[in-house]
Amino acid sequence: MRDSDGRMATQAREPGTRWTESADGGGRARSAAPSWPGFELVLGREISHIDWPSTLYYWLDNSLYVNAHGMRAGQYEFSSGTNQLKPPRLFTDALHSFGPDNYWEINTYSGPLGDTSLRDAVVNYENTVNGWRLTHENVAITYGAHEGLQVALRALRPQGRRTALVLGPQVPLVFQALLTEGFSFRELWSTDERSLVPSAAEVLDALTRYQPDVLVMTSPNNPTGVMYRDDELEAIGSAAIARGCGVLVDKILSDSSLPGSPMANGTCPRMGEWIDAGQCLVVDSLSKRRAISGLRAGYLLAAAGIVASHSISALGGCPPLLLATAAAADLNCSARLHAATAGATEADRAHAEDLRRMRATVEANFDVARDVLQDYWVWDSKQPGRFNCTVGLRTGPTLRDDRGRCTRLFTQQVTCYPLSTFAADPRLMHGRGAELLEARLTCAMEPSRFAETMLRTRCALQTLGV
Repeated sequence: MRDSDGRMATQAREPGTRWTESADGGGRARSAAPSWPGFELVLGREISHIDWPSTLYYWLDNSLYVNAHGMRAGQYEFSSGTNQLKPPRLFTDALHSFGPDNYWEINTYSGPLGDTSLRDAVVNYENTVNGWRLTHENVAITYGAHEGLQVALRALRPQGRRTALVLGPQVPLVFQALLTEGFSFRELWSTDERSLVPSAAEVLDALTRYQPDVLVMTSPNNPTGVMYRDDELEAIGSAAIARGCGVLVDKILSDSSLPGSPMANGTCPRMGEWIDAGQCLVVDSLSKRRAISGLRAGYLLAAAGIVASHSISALGGCPPLLLATAAAADLNCSARLHAATAGATEADRAHAEDLRRMRATVEANFDVARDVLQDYWVWDSKQPGRFNCTVGLRTGPTLRDDRGRCTRLFTQQVTCYPLSTFAADPRLMHGRGAELLEARLTCAMEPSRFAETMLRTRCALQTLGV
């Protein structure tokens, strides 16, 4: 079943719900009326099935954005979601050094939990950044964050957990992982049109009303870049755990701080003890953080018992090994840079400069996007340091559905993923601006290609006569 916009067709148990009250951090009721006319849903329906071939996301990936040979057809990606910048030299040097003398690395297996030195580096990094006391027994290396998400949900399911509350818009892979592992779920969006991710107060209210078994969040959020503060994360996590609710955090867009260049880590200090106690599982990845998505380097942080259980269920598996040494070096270097120790080496300083270059490029690209598209720019969710955000572009009344808008951009070879592809319940999009293209904007791209992408986007919008 497909709705008029080609969004996700779902099997739901009850209609969406609009709330007019929520509790603030002190438990007092406050008004949570919609901040713009026509918005009627904040809590989506309970979903137990998605007809994927009927979704806009599936159509884009399998029809519009591929050619007759099954290859990617679009050359300019408005909202790819991946980091397409030049990786730090630490990784490119390692790739260049790969040759006939060390080809054996391709055929070398690790244990199912991954290379131990890489697991130790994950612990060093996470403990340094967050003040935790985890050990490598709390770490499993994965094929990117998606596998970590599946492993985490698989660990939660035997504990009798079946229903999940998902905070804010999400990439469809999150919905797919939940359904694959036997969960039904509901999405909670904010009543604030420009935030989309629910406030801590709205989440606390939802935990009481819905009483889910698992709370799922991405922090920073993909596609909006919105992130909870430490105190908000602690309030949400504490409330969920007090109700016997497991917490799953996907923080793949996080990063460590550099002197003079703070970055969000997507966690809070108490999360370490929750992880060790099996109450919280955290998924992260170097893939997007360091522009090495094709190498699929991720990890799961979980209780030692969960990690040990995974070592049995994944017996015979082998997490990525290519560039494992470089990945470990990056994590250890990031830990030293974050700690701002006096023992920083010349290599550390060079790595820090590469990271600053990447972050500066993202911010400069966003300024270019806003300048080139200024005649159509209505709103954005951009946060400093986040390379993804959501933007609202005026398209006028000519095209009133996202399928048509994506098709129009594709005439200029621009691929785009609109906000409707990040919602499992299509009614969460109800009442939003009918004349807007709301889409993820990815700013992690080399400047020349990014500028060309924005120019082509403007050209496509100009043809609509807005």
